[in-house]
Amino acid sequence: MNEITLLRTHGPDAPEASAETLSHARDRLVMEFTATPARRTVLPLRRRTLLVGAAAAAVAVTAGVGLAARPVDRPAEPITLVAVTVPEFPLTLRSRPAVLGPPGYSYAPGQFLAVYLSRGAADDVYLFVWASRPARIAKTWRTVTIAGRPAELYEEPDPDEPRRLDVVWERRPGQWVSLTGHGRFAEDDALLRLARDLVDEPQPVPLRVRLAPRGWQIAAFKDDTILTLRGASADDTLTVQVVAGRDPDLLHTVMGAVEERPVTVGGRDARLVRAEEMWFLQTEVAGGVVVNVQAPLRLTAAQVIAIAEQVSVTPRRR
Repeated sequence: MNEITLLRTHGPDAPEASAETLSHARDRLVMEFTATPARRTVLPLRRRTLLVGAAAAAVAVTAGVGLAARPVDRPAEPITLVAVTVPEFPLTLRSRPAVLGPPGYSYAPGQFLAVYLSRGAADDVYLFVWASRPARIAKTWRTVTIAGRPAELYEEPDPDEPRRLDVVWERRPGQWVSLTGHGRFAEDDALLRLARDLVDEPQPVPLRVRLAPRGWQIAAFKDDTILTLRGASADDTLTVQVVAGRDPDLLHTVMGAVEERPVTVGGRDARLVRAEEMWFLQTEVAGGVVVNVQAPLRLTAAQVIAIAEQVSVTPRRR
């Protein structure tokens, strides 16, 4: 940048700063003058890990959670936070067998999964709901009927694997369902009894966020522990993750951490880390569950805190 360009950009005749720029500057000043000084350190030579990285990689539809820095010469549109709704699982088992625990949920656009694990770890049930017909999982099948609709029953014997049975049908126009049974549910009568016991009763997922940047959509969640929202750009990724407990030294755990400060989220103590390429916030939500929130730097610190205040984790039903 030469002297003329520098004066045009930052001199007395420069265009007025945007609301987003002013907001960001204000947040920075507040952080600089907070009562508790920021912890600063030289980054260690050893490579540091990103807390969300390994788990979020399991969400197949989500591009990597590492966020690239936005070029400073390409201004982004100001971000406005709006209410967002997490999809609910549309079905439930009217009479869940006692051997099965409460379901855990995973989601990607076009497919929703409820996993009913058995207490003996042998009689699990997987319930998929699809927006379109799923690919056939075997070359041969038998035709059965579920609530007056044709269905396909699949079984592929594998001497090296526990027996499993699958049934797939179009429950209503635009809603395809597949049910997989293991152990005692890998029998025709037992699996079809479950299929006929499904009712239209939406189930809220335990991990929810109610505030997000305008236009960002739920991209995926997995096993009730990771929820990802995406914007129009690959850099616009926000991740919420349930973790086992607080990390006492985020500054040395979060990749590229520059500074860490105490903040308050919903009246509870939290830690906010500004890293080279993202915000990272760890807080406790109502009920004592600890969550991590990872967001791009073009959100303000106040916006990251506001989003974290709208995260909730509901205990699973027993």
